[in-house]
Amino acid sequence: MRRHAAFATAILVSVLIIGTAVPAHAAPRLRQYKGQTSQAHNISFFVARTDAGRFIKDVFFAVDLTCDDDTTQRVGVGYGFGKSVPITDGAFSIDEVDQGAALHIAGDLGRLQGQGTLSWAFPAFTPDEQVQLCTTGDLTWDVEFRRTIPRSKVDASAGHVVRSA
Repeated sequence: MRRHAAFATAILVSVLIIGTAVPAHAAPRLRQYKGQTSQAHNISFFVARTDAGRFIKDVFFAVDLTCDDDTTQRVGVGYGFGKSVPITDGAFSIDEVDQGAALHIAGDLGRLQGQGTLSWAFPAFTPDEQVQLCTTGDLTWDVEFRRTIPRSKVDASAGHVVRSA
């Protein structure tokens, strides 16, 4: 009797594990595209693909900004998109504006390459504590496919990349 109960429990546990597992085809895989902006700085896109289609998960870039007082600064920026940015017929557009920054990226990402435009701006203080605008102006970018990141290394729940200056 004990042996039958153990066998039935093992079957039940196996069915539950198999039934609740996420199918491999539903888990995202990431493709990295890397290239340069018209300022000759790096830009990278991480594109996920699921049964729902392709979308941009993260973007990283370095830029030079010029402020209203003619000072310049170079920053590295990373954005993670919790709700993701869909790629439809190869094209996408990102318009993220909040109290701290304005990001605009548009372009096309094909299987092996992509190109588009980028602008990023944010408010900053002058030495005498006046607010000024610092911006990249309108930039262009070109990227090429670099690698696929295996599903086992993709954290499907990650919204771990945040904007940083």
